[in-house]
Amino acid sequence: MGILKDRMKEWTDVDIAMHQLALQLGMISEDNFPKFKSCYWTDTEKSKALSNMLLELSKIGFLELNENDYTFRVNPDFIFEND
Repeated sequence: MGILKDRMKEWTDVDIAMHQLALQLGMISEDNFPKFKSCYWTDTEKSKALSNMLLELSKIGFLELNENDYTFRVNPDFIFEND
């Protein structure tokens, strides 16, 4: 499966980013994006939680957010330290 840092090196559409996060968290058991795509675009608690996690990860600098096209990628310069 690979880790999120490896799977999101390039700018990634939000629905694919949500899918990658769901895989990493074990929320879904298979890497079958077409099967789950509609889940990411519905207004459910699960889709809101995944979206919020992406936004929170961008707030701490782990992910970068391109607001023009709402894509995400892992920040290659991120360092986990105590603030």
